[in-house]
Amino acid sequence: MIGVSLLTACTSGGPAELEPWQDLGGTTWTVGEADASERWPAEVPGTIHTDLMRAGVIPDPYFGTNQDSVQWVGERNWTYERRFDASPELLAQPEVELVFEGLDTFAEVWLNGQRLGTADNMFRSWVFPVKALLRPADNHLVVRFTSALQRGRELLAQYGRTLPADNDVGADKVSPFVRKAGIHFGWDFAPRLVTCGIWKTVGLRGSSGARIQSVRVFQTVKAGTREVTVAIDLRTKEVKGGTATVSLNERAMAELVIEDRAGEWTQELTFSLPDTGQWWPTGMGRQQLHDLSVQWEAGGAAIAQRDVRIGLRTVHLDRGPDEHGTAFRFVVNGTPLFAKGCNLVPPDMFLPRAGDSAWVELVRAMQEAHMNMVRVWGGGVYPPHAFFEACDTAGILVWQDLMFANTMVPDDDAFLANVRKEVREQVGRIQHHASLALWCGNNEVEVAWHNWGWQQTYGMSPGDSTRMWNAYQALFEEALKQWTYDLDRGHAYVPTSPISNWGNTEGLRHGDLHYWGVWHGDQPFEAFADNVGRFVSEYGFQSYPAWSTLARWATPEQLKDSAFWVGRQKSYKGDKAIRVLADQYGIPADDRSLLVKASQQLQAKAYGMAIEAHRQAWPRCAGTLLWQLNDVWPGASWSIVEYGGGRKPAFHAVKATYSVELDRP
Repeated sequence: MIGVSLLTACTSGGPAELEPWQDLGGTTWTVGEADASERWPAEVPGTIHTDLMRAGVIPDPYFGTNQDSVQWVGERNWTYERRFDASPELLAQPEVELVFEGLDTFAEVWLNGQRLGTADNMFRSWVFPVKALLRPADNHLVVRFTSALQRGRELLAQYGRTLPADNDVGADKVSPFVRKAGIHFGWDFAPRLVTCGIWKTVGLRGSSGARIQSVRVFQTVKAGTREVTVAIDLRTKEVKGGTATVSLNERAMAELVIEDRAGEWTQELTFSLPDTGQWWPTGMGRQQLHDLSVQWEAGGAAIAQRDVRIGLRTVHLDRGPDEHGTAFRFVVNGTPLFAKGCNLVPPDMFLPRAGDSAWVELVRAMQEAHMNMVRVWGGGVYPPHAFFEACDTAGILVWQDLMFANTMVPDDDAFLANVRKEVREQVGRIQHHASLALWCGNNEVEVAWHNWGWQQTYGMSPGDSTRMWNAYQALFEEALKQWTYDLDRGHAYVPTSPISNWGNTEGLRHGDLHYWGVWHGDQPFEAFADNVGRFVSEYGFQSYPAWSTLARWATPEQLKDSAFWVGRQKSYKGDKAIRVLADQYGIPADDRSLLVKASQQLQAKAYGMAIEAHRQAWPRCAGTLLWQLNDVWPGASWSIVEYGGGRKPAFHAVKATYSVELDRP
């Protein structure tokens, strides 16, 4: 801690426009195939598929069997471009940067004929200094995207060995080499639609040359006093010093002397508060939030500011040994929690089309269903600020997977360096939120390695096997553990989920469990009661959307065609489990419309029985997160909320079961 002094005077926020912004999104963009003359209007943020749909070049991939006819889009290279005038206010700033909050995925950026640089990660932002290149009028911005499939094949060839990636439906399995949402390569609830585009906000940002990159907050409580440590991540182009003042609810709490230096670095300060005004998960208390502001001053003027909302609370993951085996339970403000929740997938395959409102609507659905926790699954994307802010307000804890799911990983230095920057950005962005409860390295990779027969399926030699396992351990057991701790010592990290495997008694005694005996294991619903783990973080039963929903995405003729139904059902199990259990429970499923209805009735029964079994096992079982809350498109899945927001019968069964409060242990 350097130069910290406590303050008692009250201050208010600083200047409103320390970082002027000129948005470069909208509908003034065009897109076309690389080196082709034909151009179409494009919208930013957006994706190539939605732009081509608007232009009438491709049909809607969600309708009928159109998903098959648009696969060529992901194989092509696409170029986006626009012209713009730079605002006088920006041109007057000491520093101007071109900021892409998200590029999907391999891109080359040019401004006024000068190549600014490249991008290779959908989960990172990309910032380029452009002060020297900007003109007052007629600036020309070009973003050239290389197909993720083409580039993935090149990276695979350079690596020299296919890596396991069961959910990548492509024959060449390129997804382990591409930092892109796993669902875009296909999944057992999602079509293969390999997108590209400027998928998040883009604009010009002016500044004094000094920035507060992020603000991270750590808390401890002792003897009724709360210590709050604020880590301030700083960046300057030239040597700058000054002071940073931290205010809570507009009351200055502490002041920090900023080192005279250039580059990127972090400084911390700590102040104390009475242990009052706590934030609690819903059902345990109030969701009280506090405004925390950090203002950097130099030469008597504010040069940078960062404002965040925080909750005063502690979240601990108890993984200690006990009389049952090894615990996996969350303890909030010293009180054990029974987690009632779900797993979350992105709200659309074409993410910009959904926007922040769709993510917030999913939080409303969780609220409605009396949930207090959500696991953000690692095969999608990191959610936007609006999602975390909604969870903060709603009192819903967030288990955040890092974006790795069901694939092994390469061990080359460039891949690791790329991931390290991704983690640095995302942890810095998310860490302060009151709702954040856990970082998890990956979804199902370790359990797959040990139990899914990958070594045989992928023809691995002993040397291959050793190399892949070493790469796994180096990333998930060592690097990610260290990187997350360095940035966020206030939240736990686990390398993988699940920790235990289903199908054996020992797996019920230790850590979290994905129980898939029902559905994948052909077991009846009664098996839920006999397979209650310490924390059941995945389980489920599939259903179709309502017939009325499906009818919006197909012609009457297509609804009679088996090709449509094959395209909607992505699970390797097909409809077998639905038909078998419909027969077992005496539910008619003779034709397609009856099968759809039966799937929904069965799903409601399955979730009700599973949750009740988990509740009855509290406190030995400390949580139940059903798979899954929502859909990425209108197809068969384990969701309880349809694509578009419709509630399935299972939603109401879950709501009724989750509404029952449990006694404290």
